[in-house]
Amino acid sequence: MSNIIDFLETIGQNASLRYASPEKMQHVLADSQVDNELQEAVLAGDQQRLSELLRAKNTCCMLMPGRVSCLLMSGMNDEDEILGERCA
Repeated sequence: MSNIIDFLETIGQNASLRYASPEKMQHVLADSQVDNELQEAVLAGDQQRLSELLRAKNTCCMLMPGRVSCLLMSGMNDEDEILGERCA
């Protein structure tokens, strides 16, 4: 399974592979050591089949900053003032 994970990671990091033609993708897959069933799912763009073969579930990841500061307007970073306005 690690071969397909490595392959998908490589595609995600390389824009030329991410939008590669089916012929190019087939060539790249042939050089990888990914199982035939997984290769077929990738070439077909079949996310559901790929998930089934990997026994994976869709996962969502969201990154959010812990605190946003405004550098353009003075006073915008004063938490007491902002919280006071919300509570009033």
